[in-house]
This record gives sequence, structure tokens and C-alpha cells, in this order.
Amino acid sequence: MRDGSKQLPITGRAQHDGRAVPGAADEGDIRRLVMVFYDEARRDVLLGPIFDEVFGDWDAHYDTMCDFWSSAVLRTGRYSGRPASAHFGLGLTEAHFERWLSLWERVARRELGESKAAPFVEMGRRMVRAMMNVTGMLN
Repeated sequence: MRDGSKQLPITGRAQHDGRAVPGAADEGDIRRLVMVFYDEARRDVLLGPIFDEVFGDWDAHYDTMCDFWSSAVLRTGRYSGRPASAHFGLGLTEAHFERWLSLWERVARRELGESKAAPFVEMGRRMVRAMMNVTGMLN
């Protein structure tokens, strides 16, 4: 939920293929990153109008994004959607993806520190390249 009260399976330590990784991001870090990032993205002059037009239920979106990042970085398997298809038809441009990535990297590093942020930054970069490729922006 928006206030961060949703109960997630927080182990206190990140998992990598079932093994705890000391010093790595955990579920609490993911929740904080997602909440802070989207709060800032919603205020962004370029990204905000798109997010506000698309999402009516922000609590559900926060939960989905926590599941996505938990699956992508901690390999928990909680997310099973299709992220690329969710972005079709929104009128996104290269500028939107670049702004998203710039904000994502800045917030991740500020909130998590460089070492914990690294896998989120790398995954964010891979996602942007993939989305731009799928939408034909890289062709």
C-alpha cells in the first residue's frame, strides 16, 4: 500500500537463488525505492501526467512494482506479468524512457547507496533498452 504497510516476506537479507546475500538490498529496500521513485515520478513534468492518466489505484501499482523488482533483482518469482505490453499505447517517446531511467538511477543511488543500487540501476538500463527495442525506437 502507499503507506508501505503491505506485508511482504521480508527476510532482512536479499536472496540470490535462495541464498542470503549480506549487504544486498532486501524487500524493505525495494518497497522504499518504489515508493520514493513513484512519488518523485508523479511530480515530474514529463512523467507525471502519464502516470496520473494511467493509474487510478496507486496502491495496487506500488504492490505490482514491488513484486516486479523483487522478482527481477532478488529472484523471488513474485511477478509474472508482461512489462513491455503494459507500456504500449501510452504515447511514450525516447525522452520519456530517458527521463525515467535518469530519475530511477538517481533515486536508487540516493535511497540505497551505490552498492545496493547497482543491480536496480543495471536492470533499469536493460529494461529501458528492451522497451525501446520492442517499441521500435532503437531500430
